[in-house]
Amino acid sequence: MSEKKPNYTIGQVADYFDLPQSVLRYWETVFDVLNPEKSAGGIRQYSDRDLKIISEIKHLLYQRGFTIKGANNLLNQKYHIQKSDLPVKTKIRKKSEPLTEKEVKTSNVEKNRQVLKKVIRELKQIVKELEKNDVKQNLM
Repeated sequence: MSEKKPNYTIGQVADYFDLPQSVLRYWETVFDVLNPEKSAGGIRQYSDRDLKIISEIKHLLYQRGFTIKGANNLLNQKYHIQKSDLPVKTKIRKKSEPLTEKEVKTSNVEKNRQVLKKVIRELKQIVKELEKNDVKQNLM
């Protein structure tokens, strides 16, 4: 199969390597060399190259006992990847870590959005009740 064209879904790759899909998603966040393409809808599309990298990661972690950091450094050297060449990856935050100022703002925006949706629903309900009362008074 061609390295250029993505051929496999995350489910197929997870089954092939006997790994949970969540592990593959996590590895994308910590291994600089693992960047499967994504469709317009955000569906991961793994190439033969991605499968080779996943195989190497699994071997380094599970058979050779590397740490994630050590395996990442080794793979970066092998594939000639430098930190300055990399897109910024999303950091996975532990629950015990405090939120950053940006995360707090994002969190507050989402909370405000939910509150506004609730207020809009309630206002629509009030309008319906008022319209019912107005119709009743016009009938009298």
